[in-house]
This record gives sequence, structure tokens and C-alpha cells, in this order.
Amino acid sequence: MNKEDVPVLKRVSAYMLDILIVFVLFSLISNIKFINPYYDKYLESYENYTETLEEYNEGNIEENDLIKINQGNYYYISKYSISYNIVIIVGLILYFGLFQKCCNGQTIGKKVMKIKIVDLDGKNPSFLKHVLRIIPMYYVYIGSLLPLIINSILVFIIGKGHYMLVSNIISYVFLTISLVSFIMINIRKDKRGLPDLFAKTKVVFE
Repeated sequence: MNKEDVPVLKRVSAYMLDILIVFVLFSLISNIKFINPYYDKYLESYENYTETLEEYNEGNIEENDLIKINQGNYYYISKYSISYNIVIIVGLILYFGLFQKCCNGQTIGKKVMKIKIVDLDGKNPSFLKHVLRIIPMYYVYIGSLLPLIINSILVFIIGKGHYMLVSNIISYVFLTISLVSFIMINIRKDKRGLPDLFAKTKVVFE
């Protein structure tokens, strides 16, 4: 097998392990009230959101009322999760950027799968290239950096009546980008998806 013919399953497995590590670690950090002063309000909004869904499932409210009520709940969930988003964004940059740069193009997941990121010359990419790979990274697995940033900004610009719709559109756009990238990895001879094309990198065996 060619050193650059890394199976998709290995790449996906590495990402899944890495994302589990990032989100568990930094979710715990984001729950610290000093870091996230709106944590209690987030929990309150999320509880209202789930209670409304239960009421709908039990037939106590109509679908139109569900949409109207949960537009507000969804808006406040997003608004009060700003601190969480900031922590996750910082976590993604530190883990997939700084940590991966310092570890010769490898994260813990990539180390386990015995693969790594290199630039087109076969060298360890720069910190900037490692960070650039995060931007179009698979929405299916992590939500990616850019959607988090966009949604965090939009919550202060768009009213609660339209926020859910716009946020869902953004999600579908990045999901589509992720699926396109996944298809590219499977059909391209060099196995490079959008993150690699965007940052001029490739995935190889260590």
C-alpha cells in the first residue's frame, strides 16, 4: 500500500477519537461558572426546549405553537452558549493547530491510527495550515470552526423569530460541504478532501 493511500475509515476513526477528546475536555471547562456565567440560563432554556417537545409529543400543543415557542428557546440556547462556543473554538485551535503542529502533524487520534498531516513537500505543515484545515473540516463530526463562529455572531444580529431558520440553513450548507469532501476523499486518486485542498496538505501514514 502506498504511504499516501490512507483508508477513509482510518481518517474517520482518528477524527472521531479526537473530537471526543476535545469536546469532553473543553465541555467540562465551559461548564465552570467563572468561564461561562450564563450556564444556568442555558440549562433553563434547554429544559424549556425539551419540555415543549414532550408537550408536543403528548399532543398537548399544536405544531405551529411548538415552532413558535421553540424559536425563542433555540435563540436563547444559542445566546447563552456563546461562552461554550468560544471555549470549543479555542479548544479546536489549540488541539488541531498548536498541539498537532508540536506533535509532527499528529493528534492523539492520528497517533493511534498511525497517520499524520504533512504539506505537499512531505513536511510538518505550519501552525496556520493546521488551523486552516479546521475551517472546512467535516461538519458531520464536529460542527467545525466556521459555523460556530458564524452562529455566535448571528445570535446578536438576527432576531429570535428568524434565527432558527438561518442557523439551520448554515448547518445544511456546511453539512453539504462535509459530504462533498467525504466523496472527494473516496474518488480522488490523491485522497485529498476540501480541508487538504484548502490548506495544501495531505494525510499519510506515519
